[in-house]
Amino acid sequence: MKRSATALVGASGEHYVAAYLSAFQLIVAMPRAGIPGSDLFVSKEKGGHALRVQVKTGTQATGKIKDEGDIYRWATSYAVIERDDKYLWYAYVYLNDWPNGEKLPEVFLVPSHLVVKCMRECRANKDTWPYFWMRVKDANKYKGRAGLKAFLNALQS
Repeated sequence: MKRSATALVGASGEHYVAAYLSAFQLIVAMPRAGIPGSDLFVSKEKGGHALRVQVKTGTQATGKIKDEGDIYRWATSYAVIERDDKYLWYAYVYLNDWPNGEKLPEVFLVPSHLVVKCMRECRANKDTWPYFWMRVKDANKYKGRAGLKAFLNALQS
């Protein structure tokens, strides 16, 4: 039962991000399951190249690290280290107890090179449970409109 619940949380994150990006007049396609590192393909209406988006969804995506303070974190496989690609982005979603609570999910759009850097550091530290994480105070550049702006710029390059 737990595995099914995890799959449903992941699917809700993917659909939420697809709706979020579509609301900004982007073309969003959901490929069939089993495409490594690609939950969504996103492009502009007028064409150009597409970006691949890997969505990671968390229901408990906040925490604390002794030396860093408050953080956002999501379980992320070390396999992402092999997927450093300027056309690959990660959408990290913190559900905020949605849909049961009042707060909407938070979406963070992060380029793959930053995720790869963090995961390399986790592997170098021999972390048993690998997480992509960022300080809450640093996360604003990837959250909501700020992250979307960087994502849109990547679509134009």
